[in-house]
Amino acid sequence: MKKRSAFFATLSLAMAITAITAFASPSTTQKNVTPESINPISNPFVEGQFISPFVIDTSNPIGGTVTGGAVVPKTFTINVGYGHIKLLMKNYSSSSVTVNLTHKNSGWVYFSEVISGNGSIAWKNFEHGYEQGMRGGDYTLQWSGGSSNVNGEFFGKTGSSISDDTN
Repeated sequence: MKKRSAFFATLSLAMAITAITAFASPSTTQKNVTPESINPISNPFVEGQFISPFVIDTSNPIGGTVTGGAVVPKTFTINVGYGHIKLLMKNYSSSSVTVNLTHKNSGWVYFSEVISGNGSIAWKNFEHGYEQGMRGGDYTLQWSGGSSNVNGEFFGKTGSSISDDTN
């Protein structure tokens, strides 16, 4: 009987310590993420529209201008756990450009898209066969203008789930 009472006393004490520790622990909010209500990201290509993620990775902004020669590679990183991506790509030249997205570590080509002259496209991983997300690591977004120089811009965001990139 004493063993049984000692067991229940120890169990009760352990549960109380666990509850106190959980209550007293620091916030579990992840670093470098922004909740939707704090910082919606404006789409630079469509006036008045927003990308409203639930949790996005802000530690590695994706985007930039693409100018120069006929082939211009741009690199960015997708952090592990944020494999859902939305890319917005705008071609400012009058000639078509081909844009390829390649995972540098594996050589896997995720897409090859043609953007018409003065056109733009939005690409979301889950709309193109990658519902489980993309691999973490380094990526190259290569713009090819054929015989013309490229002139464009791209903007992207990565999220922890599909719902982060649906808008």
